[in-house]
Amino acid sequence: MRDLFTCQICGLIEPDTSQLAADHREPHRGDEALFWDETNLQCLCKPCHDSVKQREENAARRLGR
Repeated sequence: MRDLFTCQICGLIEPDTSQLAADHREPHRGDEALFWDETNLQCLCKPCHDSVKQREENAARRLGR
């Protein structure tokens, strides 16, 4: 609700919450404090979460970040 059901990447407003994902801006990598930190969360639509965000995380992993 904080992000008004709006994807923070593409701006899509999605009233069907099953099509949204709570995404960690910074990967928590098991850090429980970072996992639960509400300022580290953003609302993403499933297409952005499943494509754009995953590409970013996979690239970061390849670079050892």
